[in-house]
Amino acid sequence: MSIIRTKLPLLARSEGLWEGTYRFVTPQLQLLEQYDFRIRISFPSDGQGGITYRQESDYTWPDGRTQSLAFEAQYRDDNGRAVVTFDGRIAGKMWELDDRTIYLNFRFAADPDVDVCEMIQLAANNTDRARTWHWFRKGKLFQLTLVEERRVA
Repeated sequence: MSIIRTKLPLLARSEGLWEGTYRFVTPQLQLLEQYDFRIRISFPSDGQGGITYRQESDYTWPDGRTQSLAFEAQYRDDNGRAVVTFDGRIAGKMWELDDRTIYLNFRFAADPDVDVCEMIQLAANNTDRARTWHWFRKGKLFQLTLVEERRVA
């Protein structure tokens, strides 16, 4: 059994296949970009290579472009707090705030001047999620990402 299921039960409820839309906006809510996605979240139970969280992401833009990425992370005990840590394309931590909110703070390896604070809300129906990202460049807010998604499997 995966340690995620034991130590991070809200995150465990996110396992499965999700579809939705990313909308990137300015702080004044002007639309910058929008595209659809499909992600699969899983929790490798054997922790092979220390990996206990895996997200496979497929993105599709309105013009037909596509991109596929995988994000892997490890469970850690951070001074008594259960966290999942990323150290690859993104570097940061994810943990549960309450029984419906997951918080993630990360930086992109390709752009260390940018850090992102993300909150993930899982609805009580366990089939809808909403995510909000706050993007900072050198400490100044420059964009937001609004994500609506639904579980499809």
